[in-house]
Amino acid sequence: MSGLRKTLLLFALLFGCCAFSQQHGNVQLQKGWAALVKDDETQAFRHFFAAYEKAVAENHTADKAESLLYLGICSFGSSLEKGLQYATQSLAEFKKLEPINPKQAKIGRSKCLQLISTIYSRQKKYNQAIDMSREVVQTLGPENDASGTLGLAYSSLGALYEKQKKDSADYFFRMALSDFKKHNNYAYLPNAYIKIGQSLTRQNKAADSYSYFYKALLLADSTQNKQAQVSSYMALAEWHKTHGRDPGQAKNLYQKARSIAQSLTDKSFEIRAIEALIAQQQQTHDYHQVAQLQSDLLKIKDQFYSLEREQIAKSLEVQFEVSEKDRKLALISKEKEVSRLTNYLLAICIGVLLILFGIGYFFLKRLNKRDKQLLKTKEALVEALESQKALKEQQFQNDLEHKESQLSAITLQMLQKNEMVEEIKSAIEKENQLTEQQLLRMVNKYFTQSDSWSDFDLYFESINKNFYTRLKQRYPDISANDLKICALIKLNLSIKEMASILNISPDSVKTARYRLRKKLQLQTEENLTDFILSV
Repeated sequence: MSGLRKTLLLFALLFGCCAFSQQHGNVQLQKGWAALVKDDETQAFRHFFAAYEKAVAENHTADKAESLLYLGICSFGSSLEKGLQYATQSLAEFKKLEPINPKQAKIGRSKCLQLISTIYSRQKKYNQAIDMSREVVQTLGPENDASGTLGLAYSSLGALYEKQKKDSADYFFRMALSDFKKHNNYAYLPNAYIKIGQSLTRQNKAADSYSYFYKALLLADSTQNKQAQVSSYMALAEWHKTHGRDPGQAKNLYQKARSIAQSLTDKSFEIRAIEALIAQQQQTHDYHQVAQLQSDLLKIKDQFYSLEREQIAKSLEVQFEVSEKDRKLALISKEKEVSRLTNYLLAICIGVLLILFGIGYFFLKRLNKRDKQLLKTKEALVEALESQKALKEQQFQNDLEHKESQLSAITLQMLQKNEMVEEIKSAIEKENQLTEQQLLRMVNKYFTQSDSWSDFDLYFESINKNFYTRLKQRYPDISANDLKICALIKLNLSIKEMASILNISPDSVKTARYRLRKKLQLQTEENLTDFILSV
């Protein structure tokens, strides 16, 4: 189970990413950071995931790497395997960034390693955690890092060496405090103050240690960081338990710490507070309260340490270790073989390319020559076919226009002839020189239209192929006069024009149209003209 020192590593790590995210233009990352400082991990996770989706859509490698890192920071407090998964993915994205922005990739990689170090510390793999933090110090030490990651690595090493009860722990705590002050990283100071206060406590400097603990609490309250508040109250409670005169003051501080910790997703804070309360109640022999606290403690531990989560964390740990070993081996192998392989492969590639170029040149030359000949032949054939087609279309159009003009002329001639004869007939009927019978006989001979109708049928059929045949096949009872009516309707003539051509009255034309509708079996709502035009 994580103790006070390791959980404070989480607090420092959260602030360790502040400078990097605040310098970035991604609004979602800035909103996520603001929520994370206030320990609203749910809202922070939403903002960071939105930033990740945006980065994926825009194919922005740097934003993807940062978003995954922050998702890991949000996740590992409640799920170690999730935190390790996101950290491993972020590490892979920062590796892709090395050719583009080596400095950003180096800092990003250091942040990922420090997050993984914190997770290893929670899993009690202290030697592996030390190796990770030492690599961060070696990488960022010469870089004058102002993001807080170097100070975080110092603080992590101090906490890890403190667990191993080594004197070098105090040195690293003071190095961390010095780095934070150097770069004005005031957000990191609560953890540093608590560590120095604990060191002063071991040196029996009670007044000085209390001053540092109280500074940590003031900073935690001003930033509204619940994790820092819990850690500060716990440190002050331990001080009152050892140096205070009022035993109840320590209990009250522990209870305040637990009350705040209950709202945190990282249950290790609440576990530490409950364990401290159990020890406090045991001293007062309040065993009923001790039993209740132990029951609550077991429930939280069962929730936090499930076997399935541990198995997944081990699997991800193996994946990370393998990828790291492969990366290091690949770098070593690349440094040794890059010169020889480059020269050897370059010579082979040049030779193969020259041979392929020569073969391809001659092949393409022959292929191009053949294609040109085929293209010329094809173009000539297409041109001939187009010319033939154009001639046929022109001939057909000329024939059609000629027949249409002839048909129009015949129709007009028939119309004019009948109009003229009708006019003469009317004029003669007004004279009394000839008998009525003689005049009528003389005029009627001009109404003989057999020749005109023959010519009309000939040109009409040439334009409207098989029109009469189709009508006779569909309606066998149709008469010759009905066919004439149909032909004139096909020409879209008016009733008056049809009456003049047929030498009958308009009423007779209407009667003929009515009989024709019956023979064609048309319904009342059907239009005769539309029907004839569709035949």
